[in-house]
Amino acid sequence: MPGTFAPGGQREVVALTASTTLTDFDIGKIFTNRGASGAITITLPAPSAANRGGAIEVYVVADQTVLVLSTGNVILFNDAAGNSVAFSTAGQLIGGCFRMVSDGTSWFAQALQAGSNAVTTAT
Repeated sequence: MPGTFAPGGQREVVALTASTTLTDFDIGKIFTNRGASGAITITLPAPSAANRGGAIEVYVVADQTVLVLSTGNVILFNDAAGNSVAFSTAGQLIGGCFRMVSDGTSWFAQALQAGSNAVTTAT
């Protein structure tokens, strides 16, 4: 499984200030929106055998909307073919986290919050 790790086995943390498209080489990394001055969209790589079992985590640090996108490949509540998950509700952004896990066919979206962050989904 591809991934970038720092010495000592620690995971790489990357601050994103603009929208980006991730690749399989980003599997295992932690992303934040620290320093972002506006909403950002993080597009996941297509689920595949190469990233099966891999995870990407996205943390909201700046008070800006964060959307995680993988069109038709996100497993959501009551939806096996969702498009995206987001923290986009004003006042409920900071402290939100998505852990996205690939099974090679889909991305399983897990919301990990520091409080009562509202999760928005799109199908």
